[in-house]
Amino acid sequence: MFKKLAEIFENLGGETKPRLIKEFDELLSVLFKEDLFSEIAGRNHRKISLFELEQLDVIFRGDGLRTIKLLLNLVYQFDAYFSVVKAARKYSLNLPNIHTEEQLLHIKGIFHPFLESPVVNDVAFEAGKNVCFLTGSNMAGKSTFLKSVGISIYLAHLGFPVPAVAMETGIWQGLMSTINLPDNLNQGYSHFYNEVLRVKHVAEKIKVSKNIFVIFDELFRGTNVKDAFEGSLSVIKSFSKIADCYFMISTHIIEVAEMIRFEENIMFKYLFTQMDHGNPVFTYQLRDGITEERIGMWIIENEKIAEILDNRDLN
Repeated sequence: MFKKLAEIFENLGGETKPRLIKEFDELLSVLFKEDLFSEIAGRNHRKISLFELEQLDVIFRGDGLRTIKLLLNLVYQFDAYFSVVKAARKYSLNLPNIHTEEQLLHIKGIFHPFLESPVVNDVAFEAGKNVCFLTGSNMAGKSTFLKSVGISIYLAHLGFPVPAVAMETGIWQGLMSTINLPDNLNQGYSHFYNEVLRVKHVAEKIKVSKNIFVIFDELFRGTNVKDAFEGSLSVIKSFSKIADCYFMISTHIIEVAEMIRFEENIMFKYLFTQMDHGNPVFTYQLRDGITEERIGMWIIENEKIAEILDNRDLN
C-alpha cells in the first residue's frame, strides 16, 4: 500500500505537493531507513517470507509504531478526500471560493445533487439586498431550489465541493431553515404552532448573532389564508430590517409579495411555469419578478375529484 501510494504521489513534483503528501513522504522516508522495509518495498514481487513478516512485525510494533500510526492516519485522510473527489466528478460538483472579509453569496448554475437531469439556475444577493422573496406555482420547484441553496452553503462550510458551476460565499455563522416542518405529536403541537416556534427560534438566534443565513419555505402554511398572509407580512418585514443576516423566503400567497414589492432591500424571484394549451409546463427556471401563475384549481380538476364524487354509486 505504501509503495503504491508513493508511486502515485511521485508524479506531484516539489513545491506543488500538498501538505499531507509532503508529510507522507517524510514519514515514509523514516521507514525506509529500516533496511528490511526498504529492501522489501524495492522488490517487484509482493511475497514476504514468514521470517521477514516476523521482523516487520517487530518494527511496526516497536520503534516504527508511531510512524506507522501517523502514516495510516494520513492514508485514512487520503481515502476520505478521494471519496470526495469521486463524488464531485460523479455529480459535477465544484469547489467554492470563500471570502473571509465580506459577506456575499453568488452562485452560478446551482442544482439539486439528487436529481438526474436538473435545471440549473443562478442566484446572487445584490448589494443592499438581504432578502430574496421567492414565489411560484404549486410544483414549480420552490422547495427543491431552496434545498439546493441550503445544501450548497452547508457543503461549502465543510470545505467540500458544491452542486453548482461556481460559487462565491462569505463565511456564515449559522444556517437555519424551515423546510417540510412536521407537527409534533409528542408535545401536542399542531403544524402551525410548530412553525411559529421555529420562527421564534430563528428570531432569538439572529437577535444575538450576526451573519446568519435563513431559509423559510412556505411560511405559515399550516393556518388559514388570512392569518398566513398577515403573519408572513409581519415576519418578512421584521426580518428584512436585520441587515447583517440574509434571508430566502418562499410563499404561495402572492398577495404578500404585492404588499412588499417596493421594499428596497428585497429582491423578487419566481420559478416560471408556462401554460401550454391549458396545461402547465414546469420549466424550473428562476426569473426576476413575482409569479402570476395559479394552478391549484387546475391540479384539483385534473385529478377529477369532483367527477369521482358526482358519479358515486349510491346503491
